[in-house]
Amino acid sequence: MADILISGYHGFANSGDEALLFAILNTLRKKRPELDFTVLSKKPEETSEVYNVNSISRYNLFKIRKEMKRSKMLLFGGGSLLQDVTSSKSILYYLAIIRLAQKCSMKTMLYANGIGPITRKRNRALAARILNRVDFITLRDDKSDEELRSLGVTKPKIIITADPAFTIDTEGRGSGRFFTNIAGVPQGTKLCIVSIRSWKHASPRFAPDLAKLCDYMVENHGIHPLFVPMQYPEDTEISKAVMSLMKKPSYIISRELSVPEMFSVLSEAEILIGMRLHSLIYATTLAIPALPLCYDPKISAFMESLNQPDRIDVEKFDYESAQTLLNTLILEKDTRRENLRKTNAILRKTAEQNAQFALELLYE
Repeated sequence: MADILISGYHGFANSGDEALLFAILNTLRKKRPELDFTVLSKKPEETSEVYNVNSISRYNLFKIRKEMKRSKMLLFGGGSLLQDVTSSKSILYYLAIIRLAQKCSMKTMLYANGIGPITRKRNRALAARILNRVDFITLRDDKSDEELRSLGVTKPKIIITADPAFTIDTEGRGSGRFFTNIAGVPQGTKLCIVSIRSWKHASPRFAPDLAKLCDYMVENHGIHPLFVPMQYPEDTEISKAVMSLMKKPSYIISRELSVPEMFSVLSEAEILIGMRLHSLIYATTLAIPALPLCYDPKISAFMESLNQPDRIDVEKFDYESAQTLLNTLILEKDTRRENLRKTNAILRKTAEQNAQFALELLYE
């Protein structure tokens, strides 16, 4: 029997989603060390070993239902799980998990979720019906709140907090030099972390223009790109494609990194160019100025929450505009670092509220 059953995008080697699980468990365990957890995962044995939890296959509905009947609460998220931009398959699965928990008389909470876009009429109606039966909802941004309101979700208590990853303690991180050495980065090289993913709607000029931008950064600022696949190995192909188009030296991390290892590598960077949301969240947590590559509304929503409107649209990539933004970022990086440190203190405290709300629901 688990006190809390956690459902999310776990076991897929996606660093952002693993960071969410890492943060959720750590925050709750600090407050209540005695809690028992079960996590739904694609790779339950690996998840169980890494996080010291009970874990079952996210595809075994018989075992999930059995576990739900003897568990107290479902924590759903964080992340942007409830969306149908890629397909309906994902959102229908997650809504089914929430509904099953409700039928098993579990308390249910959406934990620092990003919501939407949900575009299909059938999906919107189903989401509204199920989410209106959830006991408590916390969201990571204003745009998600707007999406819920547009769906007609008004019955649960809804509070905007912050992404759980902001609670991760970065003070005790190790050096990332071990991994940069393996990647072949010479000692003393100034680095820009580049985190990209393939995107079907990206501009045809995206890869060549990003390569050109990276060459410009090396030649004019002496900062070399280190490509870090946030979802390994899926992000490796597009990273290597950009590298192959460059004229200047570039480097890549060719292995999966744990959450602490990812933080250690990113801490070696001067700046970050990020397409994956959690690369931008990692950078913010480490007070590293970032240039966002937007392919999804969640990226824009996050940057707006930081009062940083500058970003590049992946679907309309414009080299000249990107170069201007990069120059500004590098010129202002010290000031931006200081501002990010102040922002982090606020976001960390806000993100910690998610755990407190969860515990209040669990023990009410």
